[in-house]
Amino acid sequence: MEKRVRSPNYPAFGLPEAIQKVTDLYKEMHTHSGPREVIVKGMGYNSINGASATAVSALQKYGLLEKSGEGLRVSERALRILHPHNEEERRAAIREAAFDPPLFAELAEKFPGRMPNEELLRNYLIRSGFAPAAVSHVILAYRETSSFAEEHGGPYISGPVGPHEAPHMQIHPAIPQPPLTSQNIGSVTQMPVKEREIIRYSFEGGGFLKIVIDDETDPEEAFDMALTLIELKRAEVKRRKGREQTSAKNLPLKLEDVDDGSNS
Repeated sequence: MEKRVRSPNYPAFGLPEAIQKVTDLYKEMHTHSGPREVIVKGMGYNSINGASATAVSALQKYGLLEKSGEGLRVSERALRILHPHNEEERRAAIREAAFDPPLFAELAEKFPGRMPNEELLRNYLIRSGFAPAAVSHVILAYRETSSFAEEHGGPYISGPVGPHEAPHMQIHPAIPQPPLTSQNIGSVTQMPVKEREIIRYSFEGGGFLKIVIDDETDPEEAFDMALTLIELKRAEVKRRKGREQTSAKNLPLKLEDVDDGSNS
C-alpha cells in the first residue's frame, strides 16, 4: 500500500507576523465584517493574489480571523491579544493562537521544553508523511511561533486548562514509518492512485501545467495550499539567488587577478 503524503496544512508564516497583519486590519476595520477583497486591503495588499490569500489562510489557522456571514472579521481571540483586560488574558490568547494549528500542537506535544534542532524536526515530519519540499517552511513557521509563544504566552499546556483554551485540540501519535532510502523516497512523494484533475493549462508551443488531487481533498483547500506553496517557493528562490550573489562577491581574488603594477 502506498504511503499517503500529509497535506502541509499549516500557517505559512509565524505568529508574530500574523499578529502584525491583524493589527493593521483592526486599525482599518475594527471588528466589522467584510468580503475577502476588503479584508486583504485592510492588511495592506492591493488585491486577492497568492500572497494575500496566504495571509488570510494563516490568520484563520491562528484563529485571528473568523467567518461572519459571507465575510470575515477580526476574531475575539485577536481582540484579547490586541486589547486585553489584563496581561494574563493576552498571554492565554497568544498560547491559544500559537498552538491552535493542529500540526503545531502536535510538535509541541512531541517535543516539550526547549526547541529541538532542525534535523530532529525534519526527520519527524518526513517520517510522519510530509513531503520533503514542504518541511523547511513548516519548521521556520513553527520555530518563529513557538519562540514567540514561549516569550509572550508562557509554556505550551496540553489540553483545556481554562475558559479560553482550545478544547478541540487533540494530539494523535504518528504512525511509525520506515526510514527514507534511495529505494523508497519516490513512494513518499507519489500521489495516491485515485486522483482527479482540477486545473489544466496548455502553453503556446506545447507543454502544459496541471494540478491533480486525491478524492478526499477539498478543491478549495487545494487551491489555497497551491497559492501558499507557490509564494513560499518564490521566496526560497529569491533567498537562494541572494545567497549566490553574496557568495560571488565574497570570493577570494585569484593571484592572476591582482594587479602588481607591472603592467602600468
